Amino acid sequence: MSSTPRWSPGDQVTWTYYTPQHPTRTVRPGTVVLDDDRGVVVWIAPGTEVLLPVLESGAALRRAGDEGMFTAPRVQSKQLWTGNGILMIGLPDKPYSIWLFYKDDGSLGCYYVNLETPYERTEEGVRTRDLVLDLVVLPRRDWHYKDEDELEGAERTGYFSAEEIAGIRAAGQDAERHIAEWSYPFSAGYEYFFPDPSWALPALPEHYTWDLDLTRR
Repeated sequence: MSSTPRWSPGDQVTWTYYTPQHPTRTVRPGTVVLDDDRGVVVWIAPGTEVLLPVLESGAALRRAGDEGMFTAPRVQSKQLWTGNGILMIGLPDKPYSIWLFYKDDGSLGCYYVNLETPYERTEEGVRTRDLVLDLVVLPRRDWHYKDEDELEGAERTGYFSAEEIAGIRAAGQDAERHIAEWSYPFSAGYEYFFPDPSWALPALPEHYTWDLDLTRR
């Protein structure tokens, strides 16, 4: 059990993804919606400055292909989070988080089950490692896997070991059961979430640095 105190609604935290193979990080500042025994819920607002790993050219990692995205040199970039914002929900001891994407009219577009290591609570926020494979879940509850080709590329390059790949597949099966049960957070009414208009846009903590500033594109 983490000794980090629980956050209160409106607190600003970061949601960070790391990888042992590269020093770059994905860091998203967000605002806490809820933090209790069920997990932590964080709102990532559009226009937020975030850190993302990119290729040396500034292009997205996916531009290097299913293998190159794991082996090509990468640098740290600062970018603006676009779209309509996302609600990110971390679940204690689960190998995935659940994100909600919203349409322009505020209605739910889809759920996104992001496979990742069970999150750690730090003084700054949430810390976890992305596991590449994901599931996209539509409001009518049908779903499909996403990025299976990238996971295969990660296996071919040795980014993940055979044992890790088996664990990732097992995590996906755990997520499949969760979707079938349609329990929290699917059943919690977050499809009707609307952020508090008084919340200020979170900023990146001052200790972070980056190689490329892509916020001015």
